[in-house]
Amino acid sequence: MNTKKIRVRFPFSKYLADELRATVPAHEMSVFVENVLAREIRRRKLREAIKNAFGAWTDENHPELATFEDVNRWVEDGRKGFARDLSID
Repeated sequence: MNTKKIRVRFPFSKYLADELRATVPAHEMSVFVENVLAREIRRRKLREAIKNAFGAWTDENHPELATFEDVNRWVEDGRKGFARDLSID
């Protein structure tokens, strides 16, 4: 990700600008807005990818996953050797 910063200006509704000022400290506004925009862009890209991938998976292409038991076995096999550190310091 490119970390070079540029200044971007665009209008907000007065209500939204007032809510932003009331909710987010002034020294955090740029980071806040950048994070919200990045999250929304990722969400839209994911939605488009899901839309484009619809129908790509067919039962004919994956007969090994025909039943719930088959799917559960596949998930369990995928989890073998996958360890999560659930310790809390």
